[in-house]
Amino acid sequence: MKILIIASEASPLATAGGLGDVIGSLPIALTELGCKVSVALPGYRPALKRIKEWEVAAEGLPVILGKKNLTGDILLGELDRDVPIYLVRRDEFFDRNGIYGTNKGEYFDNLERYIFFSRSIPALCSALSLRPDVILANDWQTGLVMALLDQGALPGSAGIFAIHNMGYLGLVPREEVGNIGLPDKYYRMDGLEFYGRMSLLKAGIVYAKRVVTVSPTYALEIQTPEFGFGLDGLMRSIKQRLHGILNGVDYRVWNPETDKYLAANYSPQDLTGKSFCKEDLLKVMGLDPGLMDRPVAGMVTRLVEQKGCALLAEAADELFAMGLGLVVLGSGDDVYEDLFLDLQARYPDRFGLKLGFDPGLAHKIIAGSDMFLIPSLYEPCGLTQMYSLKYGTIPVVRATGGLKDTVVDPEEKKGQGTGFKFDRFQSEDLVEGVKRAVKTFEQPDLWQKMIREAMDQDFSWHRSAKEYLNLFERTLAGGDN
Repeated sequence: MKILIIASEASPLATAGGLGDVIGSLPIALTELGCKVSVALPGYRPALKRIKEWEVAAEGLPVILGKKNLTGDILLGELDRDVPIYLVRRDEFFDRNGIYGTNKGEYFDNLERYIFFSRSIPALCSALSLRPDVILANDWQTGLVMALLDQGALPGSAGIFAIHNMGYLGLVPREEVGNIGLPDKYYRMDGLEFYGRMSLLKAGIVYAKRVVTVSPTYALEIQTPEFGFGLDGLMRSIKQRLHGILNGVDYRVWNPETDKYLAANYSPQDLTGKSFCKEDLLKVMGLDPGLMDRPVAGMVTRLVEQKGCALLAEAADELFAMGLGLVVLGSGDDVYEDLFLDLQARYPDRFGLKLGFDPGLAHKIIAGSDMFLIPSLYEPCGLTQMYSLKYGTIPVVRATGGLKDTVVDPEEKKGQGTGFKFDRFQSEDLVEGVKRAVKTFEQPDLWQKMIREAMDQDFSWHRSAKEYLNLFERTLAGGDN
């Protein structure tokens, strides 16, 4: 099967979050299942710098953007062995340091940038004689491609649209609708129209053969007003072609037995190295060495409302009253960065904070912490809880989206359990979840059993890729389910 995956991110070339991790791993797993997979990505400056060797595959491809007749070049490189990646280059749009923006905000022309990228895909396929059986588009930045397929571009290619976060609708104001370039019939309520504007995310949902999101629970949640962001009615209406497939983890990168960032490696059979990782983490963050005998919780996250940062700040005093240590790595909204800086000033020996992102430190936190906090308002899939399970760092999570699907609470009576869940998005529920974890931590034999069960979980991409391939095959066969 020939598959073209199009996205706005792909690790390690250009990534801002979980989407990049998915696009960096899924094509490789599908290739291992016998598929012929290629990837298309905007020709960002960081991506061009990371690819050691690339060639010009096509020059001067015509792309219409509203009333402008533009052109783009196609560069060919390798995402991985046997996985070619095509970079759509137009320096006016993509020759910038950031992907979506800077620390001052998003780029003013993001809508134009990704409409251009989407509209370049048919030209790319034509110029390079690519005839994919399936085109997998991801999030609002590529939603327009599904409408272009509906319009007749690339006959023979089935469009499947993946939603990684329903919260980003890709809204186009009326004065910019001309840039989309579709016939008027696409701008009605049963098409792209969304409360007076046009939604590129909605384009992907409406016109794809199938819609997939990144966990079974999230596929149900986006059919509700709470998590549907105004499109819950649409999601209910397409539930027969809506599917939830959990993201996977690249265990070549996330494996405590081989992780190059750790002070010591360890395995379920020999956990000795985990205590060395904890000692190293406390030293790196300048925290009280006495925390070796107390539980240390870690977070690697964006500092935004969705991730439960306000919840954590509200609960902090009660958490520290338990004798807990806390380490946070991330960046985001100024209000939460300031809240956490204030907490660090109040608890300098027990709260370690690093603003920004540091891959090596992320690995150290996930390995060196005893437990991992993810108090998200919503979480389509989440990857850090799957990383923490592999590292025997017990997650404490709100039971939403992929967090609900991947963490097993002892109260669910499914073996030892692999973590602790709480239901309501309230600080007292977070505190109660952490209390349960601390109580178990204070029973070393029970805690060790839980660690080993967590580390035995398999969230590899091989499992997820099989589900994607099955979905692709059913789509091409024309089945309803």
